[in-house]
Amino acid sequence: MSENTTSSNHGRCIDRRTALTGLSGAIITLAGCSSSPSETNSTSSSTSPASGSDTNVFERVGMVETDLVVKLASDTEVDSVNLLNPAGDMNALQQVQEGVTQVSFQLLGETEDGYTPGDYRVVAVASDETIGETTISLQPELMITDLKWARNHPDMAWERDRSTWEQHAAFTIENTGNAPSFLTKTRWSNAPLCRVKSQETMEFGHGALLPAGEATVVYSSAPIYQTEGRLGMGAHVNCDELGTAPLTVTGVVQAGVNPSYSQIIEYGGTNNSCELSIVDGGPTDPAQTTSNRSDA
Repeated sequence: MSENTTSSNHGRCIDRRTALTGLSGAIITLAGCSSSPSETNSTSSSTSPASGSDTNVFERVGMVETDLVVKLASDTEVDSVNLLNPAGDMNALQQVQEGVTQVSFQLLGETEDGYTPGDYRVVAVASDETIGETTISLQPELMITDLKWARNHPDMAWERDRSTWEQHAAFTIENTGNAPSFLTKTRWSNAPLCRVKSQETMEFGHGALLPAGEATVVYSSAPIYQTEGRLGMGAHVNCDELGTAPLTVTGVVQAGVNPSYSQIIEYGGTNNSCELSIVDGGPTDPAQTTSNRSDA
């Protein structure tokens, strides 16, 4: 499980130079391949190259952190590598300088809009002729699997220099797909803090990579379970009137469906001394079929 311990609004930035150095260990398999994800050759792809093309043009093609990285065979002369999106439109083009055997296409990150999941065609061109072509499937599958309240889980990596740290939240996003996504913000609806601020929904920025096949812990940048204004001043939650009410967190991502998780909170005590407890909770994604969890 990876862990995003940064709870600021900007979150973790991805260094593209660092991303490219990890090529040998983070390659996603080409469509139809059965080889290891860390060593994928285009010759084992089920996608037929264009007519007259060389099946040995591509040594490896796959996602590395935020980039789609194309490794060309060392004896191949290529002028450019074109990337076509699932709709068949040109997504990007990279010129290949003499002696260069690797190009990359940034598809995710804080400066990017993200990519549309589906099958992408990678086309190598020389002298205006297609000499190699292959397809890679990029399909992130995201789900928020739990939501935790700091007060109930003090052993986690909270920022304890904040006086309100016990009112913060953390949730886990699991990516069971074959491609990464990128979390840009979190959206909280009907949380205790929203009620304090008299807002139905509040959003906070993040910048967390969601790698394929991993679970990522995301820490809130605000005291989500806070029930009154700072130092007890200002607005507060009417805890003696609410009973039980849902809280929903949604991860806003650049690729894939935004995952959500709903938690039922029981409000008790008085307005001057709220008592919260977690009754139930579970993913609210349309495809989710597992039972709700109540260990938050």
